[in-house]
Amino acid sequence: MKNIKSILKINLTLLLFLYSFNLKSDDAFFENTDQVNIFNSAVMLYNSEHFSEVVEAINQLLAINPNIAQAYNLRGNAYFSLAKYDLAIEDFTTAINLNQLFPEAYRSRAESYRSLAKYDLALNDMNKLIELVPENSNYYFNRGILFRENSDLSHSFSDFSKAIAINPQNINALLARADVLYTLDDFSQAKIDLNEVIKLNSNSIDAHKLRGIINFRLAEFDAALKDFNTVLKIEPNEASIFYYRGLIHLEKSEYLNALTNFNEAIKRGFTVDKNIYYNRAVVHFYLNEFDAAIADLNTYLRTNQDFHIFDLRGNIFYRQRKFAEAVEDFSKVISAEPQRVSAILNRANSYYNLGKFEEAIADFTVAINLEPNNASSFLNRSNSFRQLNRYSEAISDSRKFLELAKNSSEFIDLIPNVKKEIEFLEYKLRELEAEK
Repeated sequence: MKNIKSILKINLTLLLFLYSFNLKSDDAFFENTDQVNIFNSAVMLYNSEHFSEVVEAINQLLAINPNIAQAYNLRGNAYFSLAKYDLAIEDFTTAINLNQLFPEAYRSRAESYRSLAKYDLALNDMNKLIELVPENSNYYFNRGILFRENSDLSHSFSDFSKAIAINPQNINALLARADVLYTLDDFSQAKIDLNEVIKLNSNSIDAHKLRGIINFRLAEFDAALKDFNTVLKIEPNEASIFYYRGLIHLEKSEYLNALTNFNEAIKRGFTVDKNIYYNRAVVHFYLNEFDAAIADLNTYLRTNQDFHIFDLRGNIFYRQRKFAEAVEDFSKVISAEPQRVSAILNRANSYYNLGKFEEAIADFTVAINLEPNNASSFLNRSNSFRQLNRYSEAISDSRKFLELAKNSSEFIDLIPNVKKEIEFLEYKLRELEAEK
């Protein structure tokens, strides 16, 4: 029942390019002070996020002087910010053609290729960038992100490690390497990186969040809660944290606390992960709030037809004595996993309660074939045979039950009653034979 469905993963992006300089009239490619002034005005517009106006200003400048690599690079970044990636790539390419030793143009073009999921081209530019500037920690970090997004964990780990070796205080690289280590289930090493991030920046939400999740995975629940509570002190509106706190309380069987946190997460808009509805349904199930549990499961099933959900919903329907609905859900589970004995037995019991004894017998038989030492399956099949006056088969199953149950404390209280039942069944069998 406590199947935790998802774990947050830190999302890291390439470092954004910021313009924080003014050009002078003697800079390369500029012919006079007026051109420098137009460019510097465009830089101010860019830093104020007036990207369309940047394009207009640079168009004016390039109409006068089409050989300014910095101008193409700036306009390319404006296009990038406007999500016009193809136009951005054209400008970065022109900037590189004008100045093949222009690091930021390679970096910016790589980011544009990345946005188009053209990872090979992006990596080519990052390789060139690192060739030009081999000791820039952030460039290794940027290339590591590209490898990470292309599911190349080995190379991403290597680049993040190189970035950290160059700059041990590169928080982004430490976080990114911790994320890779987390993905590789190397939780102890991931925590070492996260501890360093927190040492450098005690208010790092990402570090506390990921460390909290790792502590959760390690069943170190108190430590996880401490990290999650720290995140909420820094950012009280971080809705996902209520979800993760809810998961911890669910694991600790603290159902009311779990419900409070799941409700708060949903109230604050954390519904992107539909598993929250599944986990809240589990809480409702344990609190015997079956209608609420069904409502949450139905919400989950709108986007995910996971057979585990049908299994839980079938159990709830069974408890509500909605046996036809239970049969339907358990049938979906069995269709997905034909040898899932628990679902087969649950469907058999549902059929029994519907008076469909032949169907119940068929399911009990399948379950017995899969688990021939399950005493309760023989007892339940015996009851089904009895309902159909198939006394000989009922007696055989009851005796098999006694054989399997004699050394089991679970069934010790049932043994006297089953012995009496066998006597009654033998009487009914003799009576039936006499009538013949």
